[in-house]
Amino acid sequence: MLLSPSQAGELGRGDGAPRVLEDAVIDNGALQRAAALRDGEARLQALLSSLDDLVFELDENGTYLGIWTTNDTLLAAPRSELLGRTVLETLNEEIGLRLKQIIGHVLETGLPETWEYRLEVPAGLRWFQVRLAPIAGPEDTSRRVCLLVRDITEQKDAEQEISRLLSREHLLTRLSEALPIGLFEIDTAGRVRFTNDRMRPIVGDLSAATVETLRSSALAADRPVLEAALAAAYGGRPVDDVEVRLCFRAQGEPLTSGTERVCSLSLRPLGDTDGVITGVVGCLSDVTERVQLRRELEVMASVDKLTSCLNREASLKLLERTTGTPQAPGKGNAVIFIDLDHFKSVNDRFGHAAGDRLLTETADRLRRAARKGDTVGRVGGDEFIVICPCVQSPAQAIKVAERVAAATTATVDVGTAVVELRTSVGVAWTAEALDADAFIARADSAMYESKRMSREGVTLFAAAGSGASPASDRRLEPTSRE
Repeated sequence: MLLSPSQAGELGRGDGAPRVLEDAVIDNGALQRAAALRDGEARLQALLSSLDDLVFELDENGTYLGIWTTNDTLLAAPRSELLGRTVLETLNEEIGLRLKQIIGHVLETGLPETWEYRLEVPAGLRWFQVRLAPIAGPEDTSRRVCLLVRDITEQKDAEQEISRLLSREHLLTRLSEALPIGLFEIDTAGRVRFTNDRMRPIVGDLSAATVETLRSSALAADRPVLEAALAAAYGGRPVDDVEVRLCFRAQGEPLTSGTERVCSLSLRPLGDTDGVITGVVGCLSDVTERVQLRRELEVMASVDKLTSCLNREASLKLLERTTGTPQAPGKGNAVIFIDLDHFKSVNDRFGHAAGDRLLTETADRLRRAARKGDTVGRVGGDEFIVICPCVQSPAQAIKVAERVAAATTATVDVGTAVVELRTSVGVAWTAEALDADAFIARADSAMYESKRMSREGVTLFAAAGSGASPASDRRLEPTSRE
């Protein structure tokens, strides 16, 4: 704790020695205030002299204004070399810059902060904990902070000793068996030094094994992820919640057998007192059921409940991924837009249950007509799209769309009646990168052209320069509708 400017008054700075009060007003109030100041200074000096800590007063630039300590061997330099100089001039660059940054933050927020650092001083290489707090004062005075610095070397040594003890196998075993996750330790040679019982249901018995056993348990597609996580941990970086698929095989079973599990892996590097990496400790938890639930929720969020097609949002995302980048020469993408004709009349005459059956029948027919790799989505009440990647030309897009149109021309039993399924179909093709909404709008435009013309067949939306041309009277190329 330091005196504020109003309390310090005529008191000296630097070594804390008081200056002689000059020009005192000779009246009882002034004498009493001077006496109070001297008394407060004496108490402050006595308090500071009784502390083992170092106390510094710095301005906003990190300049030493005052130093109080009973142990000069903990100072980075003699007092005379510190007073009037900045932390950047008297400490190493890393510590000085960090301390200057914290001073600025403390003065900005008005809140104290704590920091730890290691510094070579006359007493040796020591660990220090510093607490910085702003000093309140009049607005017209320079902003200052108080640093209370404590030597915590013995505390750090004790913490390191505790860390060493915690790495011993018998203590780690006691702790690990109380945890509901698998724990393991591997050294820098890849030998498994420790596992707890929770590891066995996940990857089997790893005792007296090497990390290669863990690698071989990973599915081939996930092995690079596991390798990267281990490399990061051996490099001294923590790894958190990496999902890998592991296959547990009992001893003697062939490599193709076993149960696949999804596991969450976290790793921490182990080091000695000098910071040298000696191994890695990891925890492994079986999250198969959680991942399965997450995937089911993702499917529920992306699939239309009635028709089992992708819903509109999922369809747009898939189309965005499909058409987001330009295609190589000779390749392109197509989207087919299908609208059920006279669907409202089916609902009005035979009820919504009949309409639902007509929609599900349409979806089934679209899936059967689509190529392998194509995806059917429902984007409106009676509107569907078929997303077709890897379509070589507009002519091929028309052929796929014609197959879709033919499949959705049929007589359908909707339970309470037999109705005629008819659709209007439009198709758009592009080899360029194209926004999903714009691509669907092109196919939608072609579909409305088919509906307007009352054509049995499809309409192709062909952008200028696409090279498409009508192949028969069943195809219309409305190039004027770009």
